Amino acid sequence: MKLSDTIYTTDQHKQSKDIFLIILGTVLFSIYAGLLIPVNNIGAGGALGLSLVINKITGIKIGTAQFVLNVPLFYLGYKYIGRKFVILTGLVISISSFLINNLPKIITPVNLGDSLVAAIFCGIISGLAMCCLLVAGASTGGTDITGKFITKQFKYNLPTVFLIQDITIYTIVWIFFDIKYVMYALVMSFVRNQTMKGVQKFFSAYIQCTIICSNPEKMVELINTTLHRGSTIMDVEGGYSHKKKRMIIVVIQQNEMHLLRQLVAKNCPEAFITVTAVNTIVGNFKEHSYRL
Repeated sequence: MKLSDTIYTTDQHKQSKDIFLIILGTVLFSIYAGLLIPVNNIGAGGALGLSLVINKITGIKIGTAQFVLNVPLFYLGYKYIGRKFVILTGLVISISSFLINNLPKIITPVNLGDSLVAAIFCGIISGLAMCCLLVAGASTGGTDITGKFITKQFKYNLPTVFLIQDITIYTIVWIFFDIKYVMYALVMSFVRNQTMKGVQKFFSAYIQCTIICSNPEKMVELINTTLHRGSTIMDVEGGYSHKKKRMIIVVIQQNEMHLLRQLVAKNCPEAFITVTAVNTIVGNFKEHSYRL
């Protein structure tokens, strides 16, 4: 069986995956922001934290405040991150703002009776929600936009940028809420940070791929230009057929394997591929984050 017979079309796969992740991420974020945070005495970072402050001072609904706060950031996202990102993020913000305002009318907000447990639970949910949205090329807006901007411009680690931004917002929340709100929010932020790192680590595990084919030049070029990875070419001989072939060795992340298989299936369908786990890399290897 040829490799191409086992692969979905790239565009179809990516589109279906992105739609699913955006829906899942938006729903998770809306549940966490609309049903858990307000009734469990927990503060929050980012635009949601500022929305809680605005709600306390003016009575404006949390979802409405979140939407208004995000409008100025669309320009930043459009100019420095991309048109698609802004459109998808705007869609997520619009839907989530509506759900945050209206979910409590349909479903009774869940008071877990223990703010520490609630903070841990909210951290997990929000971390998963943000991973889903960022992988699909969207976000929940607010400091997600500034976080991705800082990461793209200055190459900092995304979860760490989120943590620093949240701590800044917590200082503002501290002024208007009890210190316990901020303490539980810090717990939530830490759990979210670890959840995102865990998801990132799982999908970014290092693997070494060997690709045996007759004409590797085109594949090497595609690996360089599409995956932005270096590779090594070796001459090999089949032990049974004694045919002379070339072998490409490339180290990638687990989250890039699907794209590599697509490239091989399209350009070298008769190729033979093996995949081996890599525990440690020392040298010039760039991690590509948040691409499942």
